[in-house]
Amino acid sequence: MELKSLPEHELARLREKAKEIVGNQEDYGEVYSGLLTRRLNHEPLQYIEEYIPFYSIQINVDSRALIPRPETEYLVELIKERSSNPQKIIDVGTGSGCIALMLKKLFPDAAVDAIDISDEALSLANENSLVNNLEINLYQSDLLENVTSTDFDVIVANLPYIPTSTLSSLDKEVIEFEPLLALDGGTDGMLYINKLITQIEDKNFENTTLFLEVDESHAHHIVSRLSTWSEVKLVKDLVERDRYIIAKK
Repeated sequence: MELKSLPEHELARLREKAKEIVGNQEDYGEVYSGLLTRRLNHEPLQYIEEYIPFYSIQINVDSRALIPRPETEYLVELIKERSSNPQKIIDVGTGSGCIALMLKKLFPDAAVDAIDISDEALSLANENSLVNNLEINLYQSDLLENVTSTDFDVIVANLPYIPTSTLSSLDKEVIEFEPLLALDGGTDGMLYINKLITQIEDKNFENTTLFLEVDESHAHHIVSRLSTWSEVKLVKDLVERDRYIIAKK
């Protein structure tokens, strides 16, 4: 990456981060130079800044988990709009904890569980729980494998959905810095989504609503996979892509 390719707003944010680190408005040149080098080496700006706003909370971010995307903020908005006073919520594949923590803020009386296969991701989610003073239950599980309760009102999942063969085509700042475990969806990109749906069915979850964020190329296949559920809706994102599935069981 060349310096001229960086937009001015990124340079301004790097300068502000350098000033924050040194603690004053003047002697930040050396620190700024170091941050700029990291960005020119394709490190995501969000990792350099170390935190991002998500909906109405602050989320610390680093290479332990994916950087939350705007599409996921809209997923939270859908849950807010389409859930009536949920008492038990589970976020499957919580990563940084952004979804679980924001749902706890929106539904403070709900018990919110957040699970991930990655202990590193869970440690970051725990830090974010403390930063935001929001109490959620964090534990390690391969999807629902270690989950014994089946009485969740809401199940939410933003799982890896990129086919393994296409990972190499992702931008350098994604493929070289963000965790591949959180991106690789198996041969067809459907491995974990299919597995989650099967687990929900095998464990006999009832009276629950599943909220999924998916890739538009998989959306109709997943809707077909859920054909035996009582109600299934496909919702577009803000740029009219088939991005979210809401299914009741």
